Amino acid sequence: MRVLGMLILPVAAVVFSAPASAGEALPDSGSAKLAAYQVCRPLAAVDMGNAGSDAATECNGIVKNLDSQKTPDNLSIHCLETTSSRPDGYKYSGACVQTDSDGDKLYMTYAGAGTGEVKWAGGTGKYQGVSGAGALRVDVAPGGTPTQFAYTLSFDVEWTRKPK
Repeated sequence: MRVLGMLILPVAAVVFSAPASAGEALPDSGSAKLAAYQVCRPLAAVDMGNAGSDAATECNGIVKNLDSQKTPDNLSIHCLETTSSRPDGYKYSGACVQTDSDGDKLYMTYAGAGTGEVKWAGGTGKYQGVSGAGALRVDVAPGGTPTQFAYTLSFDVEWTRKPK
């Protein structure tokens, strides 16, 4: 009996110390203030002289919930971004996959020029059928180089889930 108790105690400790967000469902509707902290590296660029330039960039990072909600929070994020710089201005757009600790994925797009719009376009698992939109802001971190730079993508999003 004593051996059985010594085996159950460590197993119980592992089960009860699992992260609270693992397996937690995303509410059918809601809102959140989120920040994606990303490090990026340029993939390719086309310099068109006085006409401007276009570039493709890959970014990776983490998404944190600024409202201290358990879901969505602590997701990894992987984005592919395109930028256009023209004499009349600068703009960007991106497509991202955010992945939580369960492996569920949330799909997101964004576009703007310093500020802009973010959209959620469904996903897998707890994010299946979710759609949402909100405002975003980009803050570039100091110290970037031509081969690596970082920024924070801050966004407020409201979402709903399509009925099944």
